[in-house]
Amino acid sequence: MKKFEFLNVETEMDGDKIIGRATGAWAEILGPYLEQFFDKLDALKVIAKKDGANVFNLYNPPHPTEAGMRFITRKLRMMIEKKAYPVTANLAITHRCHCKCIHCSADPFIDKDREEVTTEEIKQVVDGALQLGASLIIYVGGEPVIHKDLPELVAHVDKSKAVVMIFTNGFMLTEEKCKELADAGLFSLNISIDSPHPEQHDEWRAVPGLWQKAFDGAARAREHGILTGISTYATHESMENGDTERLLEMAVEQGFHEVTIFDCIPSGRFLKDTSKILSPEEKQRVIDLGHRFRDDRSHAMGVNVMAHINSPAGEGCYGAASQFYMTAYGDINPCDFNPVSFGNIKEMPIQAIWDKMVSHPDFSYRHPTCRMQTPTYRKKYIDPLPEDPQLPVLVEDADAGFPDPSKYARKSE
Repeated sequence: MKKFEFLNVETEMDGDKIIGRATGAWAEILGPYLEQFFDKLDALKVIAKKDGANVFNLYNPPHPTEAGMRFITRKLRMMIEKKAYPVTANLAITHRCHCKCIHCSADPFIDKDREEVTTEEIKQVVDGALQLGASLIIYVGGEPVIHKDLPELVAHVDKSKAVVMIFTNGFMLTEEKCKELADAGLFSLNISIDSPHPEQHDEWRAVPGLWQKAFDGAARAREHGILTGISTYATHESMENGDTERLLEMAVEQGFHEVTIFDCIPSGRFLKDTSKILSPEEKQRVIDLGHRFRDDRSHAMGVNVMAHINSPAGEGCYGAASQFYMTAYGDINPCDFNPVSFGNIKEMPIQAIWDKMVSHPDFSYRHPTCRMQTPTYRKKYIDPLPEDPQLPVLVEDADAGFPDPSKYARKSE
């Protein structure tokens, strides 16, 4: 039986069940909330065990752990201060990549005239994010494994406060690299997979053999104790032809811990193309499919369906409510799909940029749906942009009605 005390909240494991109780001065205030919180946790599917604690999904620390209990302190802080604080810091540490994906969400941010953030600057953002209350640090790209200091950046994160995840194309997940990342304390990784068909995935990413490299690399990561997930997306076509379901079946067979299904968001190279947004009926089909696999107790794999999570029935839009995104040049946006920037960490500390973002009238509340799929939001922030824009968008320009939209014309190569 594992016990520790945190903010006068005592937690312990009794088999697979987590028991939490408030003690001392906090008992009367926190008692009912804690009981509800742990009852909800205990009803969830356990997708893995990590150092004796339960893992319910890859986007939160295990329970009971000190890092996991930061969720409680964040909630208390938000209640007291009447202000949002981030759970997740989504940090692009480089825009370099092996792939030339037809759907790349980072491509419009790439500017060869700008310098990428340094390792020390990334560490400062990590420290600032932890001070704000984050319990998940995600390193993305481009391809984060290309960055020579990725193990150092993983090791830098205080594991008593947060877990570390990467999103990767899987190209560089060699035996040596997986061991190096595991030794640095990497909690989980998501390989990005577009299709259950290797040739289609490789064609869309313009890297022959990438599909197999990604799956082989994920298997090596699991051997080294790194939890693994698949990040994919549902389209009109993949729901119609059954490819989304095939990929879920494949993930179960191969032993992945989780699959995250995004529904198509007009961003990146498809910023101006809203035709790929799923209909309400298609979103419900994705939700039903994902929840069927999630609720199946014959296997341990979890499923996150963003069509549900980003809806009024779920959590709504995460951007500026519980997460922020940093481009590899240091620009801070609400999320990696939302190109509106509130400042640069080379000029302002992340804490000041977060304050600016969550005090803006359009971002000071949790939006009930994904902003980037919402016509009224797009009318103000996206529609005035040229067809092939250079991102990010400065929030000041959007607030002023884009007096000079040509400022965002893509630079010629």
